[in-house]
Amino acid sequence: MRDLERAEDVVRREIERLKRRVIWVERAGDDRWRRISFLYRVGDSFGSRLFPGTFCSSRIRPSIGCTTGSCCQCRPDVFEYEKAVLDLLPKRMDSAGYCPFFNLARRTCGIYGVRPFACRIFYNLGSSAHCCQNPTDLTLQLFDSLKPHLERVLGRYQGGYDGFA
Repeated sequence: MRDLERAEDVVRREIERLKRRVIWVERAGDDRWRRISFLYRVGDSFGSRLFPGTFCSSRIRPSIGCTTGSCCQCRPDVFEYEKAVLDLLPKRMDSAGYCPFFNLARRTCGIYGVRPFACRIFYNLGSSAHCCQNPTDLTLQLFDSLKPHLERVLGRYQGGYDGFA
């Protein structure tokens, strides 16, 4: 039980750290591209610290991460800037229900380096694979609380990206 409590404390601490850094994005300067880069680095840093304690970390080989892609059965949340970038990229159009950038053969993200902010901070913070497709309230509340701050840099929230212009 103590391990679970310790893990929950780490998650809470990292979430609060992420929130503070996103709110303080102005400290990155006036240049919009610098702010965008800052936000993505903040999201990646959050993920790297949180990943080992999440359900996403493979129990057999922790360094490889998720092998199911279950959370990629979605339309990723995007902002105006991200939508404009994603519109330029080749995408898969079918009815499989996965993100249009998910590589079905490899079961990996096809745009990992330019993935949206929401994808950078989404991890299964629950205790089972059920939360891969049904995010916990904590995960949803985190993104909702960051939206107004992200909109100042990334533009208006556009909802889930489906690949159609």
